Amino acid sequence: MKILCGCTAALIAVLTLGGCSDNTEPAQNDTQAQNDALAQDDTDDTAESVWMTDFEAAKAKADQEGKDLLMDFSGSDWCYWCQRLDEEVFSRQGFIDEAGRDFVFVKIDFPSDKSGQSQALQQQNDRLARNYGIQGYPTIILARPDGTEYARTGYREGGPDAYLDHLQQLRQER
Repeated sequence: MKILCGCTAALIAVLTLGGCSDNTEPAQNDTQAQNDALAQDDTDDTAESVWMTDFEAAKAKADQEGKDLLMDFSGSDWCYWCQRLDEEVFSRQGFIDEAGRDFVFVKIDFPSDKSGQSQALQQQNDRLARNYGIQGYPTIILARPDGTEYARTGYREGGPDAYLDHLQQLRQER
């Protein structure tokens, strides 16, 4: 068995536990026009899309349906661990069906290519990252319908079933 030097072991720990990071400076502004633009970002051409991008609309839906929020802070087009989590867990229909009983899904994305996001969506995401103190990606936050965080996690190995078990454990501990 080979022993890693302290620097290598620390780097592996940061990449495994901390995920990816981004040092973009958040923008500030929140108006009704921005909220209207956010609602447009939620319309996806694919009927199976369950991930909302408008945080206020997601909170209202969670409150109406008696569910919690599952917020995915992601760097969808550049973050390796974000892509793995999406591919292995979040895009799986079994996960969506099962977790969708308890959660409203919210994607808070920070892609390198922002051409598919409105300015209002980018500003909302920057504000949310600041408010929740996001320091790395992926960061998964579980919150009550009003947005109050009660658990935080990230990428975990094991696929959809293991991730569902993990989410249920976190939910029970709230």
